[in-house]
Amino acid sequence: MAEGSFSPTKLKSIVAGRGGFTTSERFQVIFIPSKTGKISNIGISQDLSYLVENVALPTKSISGVGKMIYGLEYQMPYRQSYPEIAMTFYCTKYMQEKKTFDTWQNLIINPHTGDLSFHDDYTCDIIVNKFHKDATDFNKPIYSIKLERAWPSIVAEIQLTHSAGNELTRLPVTFQYKKWRQVGTAGSQRATEVHLSTDSSGPQ
Repeated sequence: MAEGSFSPTKLKSIVAGRGGFTTSERFQVIFIPSKTGKISNIGISQDLSYLVENVALPTKSISGVGKMIYGLEYQMPYRQSYPEIAMTFYCTKYMQEKKTFDTWQNLIINPHTGDLSFHDDYTCDIIVNKFHKDATDFNKPIYSIKLERAWPSIVAEIQLTHSAGNELTRLPVTFQYKKWRQVGTAGSQRATEVHLSTDSSGPQ
């Protein structure tokens, strides 16, 4: 077989050797309020973890600046940035989730005086765990990240309508944070392996 040609058999072998494809369900979101902050008093509890409908694993981007010594210009990296992350929460009977995030935002900026609180008072760490689709032990994620010093920048509108019947009410919330990083996982060794290769065969 010519080098670089496609092989369905090879593809199946690679996927099978890595445990199959992963799917987007089976995840967990954990809120960790600071022990010295104030948000632990406003209802930020692990109950919220069970009410997350969806969350995205966040983006990290590296910005480049044009550089040219001779010939063609090329990009040189000079900083990294961490865009906001969005989550959607189910709302329970008495809209406690909406009240909690309203109170959280009021803690950030006092709605009456406009005073801004200290950063440590209104931020928390957020952990997002991803589990294998056949997982039975939810203490062993295959991938886990921590958002450091997160806070809700946007508590989005909730559309109320008589035409939706018994549709569940959902609350979209957008978070800003300082940065995110991958944290230790207890899954297979491939969960923590990173192969960087410069040869012609590419990543192994």
